[in-house]
Amino acid sequence: MPSSPSSKPPSPGIPPGSDLDLQDPQVVIDLFERAADANLHDGYRYGAIAQVPAQRHLLMTGDLHDHGLNLQRIIKLAALDRSADRVLVLHEIVHGPNFINGRDLSIRTLARVAALKLQYPNQVLLLQANHELAQLGGQGISKDGVNVVEAFDAGVDFIYQDQAQAVNDAMRKFIYSLLLGIRCSNGVFCSHSVPSPRKLESFDHTVIDRVPTHEDLSPGGSGYEMVWGRNHTPQSAEQLANLWDVEIFVMGHQPAEMGYIIETRSMLVLASDHAHGMVLPVNTSSRYDMDQLIESLVPLASVSI
Repeated sequence: MPSSPSSKPPSPGIPPGSDLDLQDPQVVIDLFERAADANLHDGYRYGAIAQVPAQRHLLMTGDLHDHGLNLQRIIKLAALDRSADRVLVLHEIVHGPNFINGRDLSIRTLARVAALKLQYPNQVLLLQANHELAQLGGQGISKDGVNVVEAFDAGVDFIYQDQAQAVNDAMRKFIYSLLLGIRCSNGVFCSHSVPSPRKLESFDHTVIDRVPTHEDLSPGGSGYEMVWGRNHTPQSAEQLANLWDVEIFVMGHQPAEMGYIIETRSMLVLASDHAHGMVLPVNTSSRYDMDQLIESLVPLASVSI
């Protein structure tokens, strides 16, 4: 039988899954399948989003892209072991910049995140992102001239060999189970992105009200358009805010060399995948404007491990 995460949470700063053999395909299959079930039955979940009530301390991150050190910093800062009222949001886990003989081994980080979900099933919220979705659908994404989907596939084949397909099948269940967004009681909406303005006319905004279907997450589907959106405008932000009854958006997906950019006065973009990476603590009982969000940002480099 594959080993399972222990009932005792890991110490702050210790990578999740450190007590597991992530080279063992059965361990990884078990992690992904059970974490998928945990995602679908999360206590905050309604349809494709989580509804986070007041009196929660939420830590929103930007794209992670297999940045192991920043993941450790994020886990330490989230301090999930301190209180059940603390909530951590993670997204865009895979496809980092480091390859070993042309292979991307970031499936191990994705498995660690699945282990973290199992350790804290109602405190870790995992968002759908375009790189996970690309891996799900086998749609190539090139970074620095490398097809990262093919490099990831090569990494899975290398680690798990004749069990690679079974690992991929379990991983697909996990990716299908991810949230499209998180709506906080204070009007903050967290997601990987939102649809581009040119897609809004055909976008089905009720996609967040149901568990996404295969069609929703396929090219042209509303879930797909949600995680791929760019070039947002004040007008498109206002339209979505009215449709979803939110006040301000916190997202990732777009490059942010200094850890954040202000895309519109109601849209903040975070990045957590480099030396200048940032995260955002949010008290869900407090209202925020953009200036207050910026003042709340925490540089990950400031978190000691």
